[in-house]
Amino acid sequence: MKGNWAMAAGAAILLAGCGGNKENPMITGQPVNGSAPGGATVSTAFAGSAGSGAGVDGSAATSGEYIIMNRVRFLDQQGFDQPVEAFSMLFPKDWRTEGGIVWGNVGGCRGEFTRSQVKATSPDGKFQFEAPLSRAFQWADDPMMRQSLQAGAQAGGCQLNQPFNAQQFIEGYARQDLRAEASNVRLDENRMQLARVLDQQANSISRQSGGQSSQETTMALGDLRWPDGSEGIMVATVTNMILRSPNYMGGGATTMSSTSATPFLMRCPAGRRAECSQWMNLFMTSHRVNPIWREAKDRFLTQLGQIEHAGRMERIRLMGEQSRAYARAQSDASDQRMRDWENRQASQDASQKRFIQTIREVETWRDASGAVELSSGYANAWSRGDGSYLLTNKPGFDPNSAFREQRWTQMRREQ
Repeated sequence: MKGNWAMAAGAAILLAGCGGNKENPMITGQPVNGSAPGGATVSTAFAGSAGSGAGVDGSAATSGEYIIMNRVRFLDQQGFDQPVEAFSMLFPKDWRTEGGIVWGNVGGCRGEFTRSQVKATSPDGKFQFEAPLSRAFQWADDPMMRQSLQAGAQAGGCQLNQPFNAQQFIEGYARQDLRAEASNVRLDENRMQLARVLDQQANSISRQSGGQSSQETTMALGDLRWPDGSEGIMVATVTNMILRSPNYMGGGATTMSSTSATPFLMRCPAGRRAECSQWMNLFMTSHRVNPIWREAKDRFLTQLGQIEHAGRMERIRLMGEQSRAYARAQSDASDQRMRDWENRQASQDASQKRFIQTIREVETWRDASGAVELSSGYANAWSRGDGSYLLTNKPGFDPNSAFREQRWTQMRREQ
């Protein structure tokens, strides 16, 4: 089942990660630009989200007229010789962000070997987005095999749990981990359309290779309420990989399963859940993985699997190969490759792109440096050429006038 974990984790990331160890430090995201243009006070409210014109931080004046986003680069500080960018996301420039990649033990739960985590908080602390570490579980219907899995779980492997769906995960996670009440838990039909396509592709590949495994993904969302009155939203992706094989000892067939569960949540003041939903959708759809890092990580995991299969666990040599794998990839492509990869998204097939963008509620805007996806629902967009973007619905708003000595360029929406 180990080969299926990468497919399940990749599906969870596209549609939006047993034990770590004390060697995993907290990793801080690095913003592209840490200061407001011209020293001006920047509002982070969505245009028109508050009737009184108040922003997320409660400020008045120009709040609600525009939003400035920075692409925050999150790092892998453990996997290679030096910290490298693993993925990036868009956040308002005055929000506090932290997170990055956490590596588990080589002998631990393979589904939790490489995971990401992100936390972002508004300046006043009232709005908080979090993508906690994903979780992985295993199960077998054969009692003897289940006993073996239980022993592995006690030694640091994946915990045991029967397959479950995203709705069940939200209800249990809210109650046990968040100490919150979940309500109106339902399937996320928009994202489920893409999930079904990915499941069909994975199952087709399995059949063509003669495999007996099947993949089923569910995506759900639910409303949250904490005892202090604050509200929120939780989105979850759960992928179950089911493997059926002949039981030569007892006859019949044995069913084994591996389950990957990935949570995302947003917390906000009471009565502002709609604004919470807008923020959450923007953050999740802005996620971009560094292809150089992913290539080096996948190569390392492939080598690790081959060594485990052959029974030759040479950890020191393996970590050296891991570092050299990234060095080779880095020498072949500089940071420009990452930027070019982001821009090439505009060259995808037009019909499929419109279908996916409709589901994700984003639009493509273009300036002199290329194309970028931003949250839909805004009439105008401006860029500054350093990874900062401004979205507004205010007619005639010109950031070059609002922010003196700045060079904002109006972007063009692609049809």
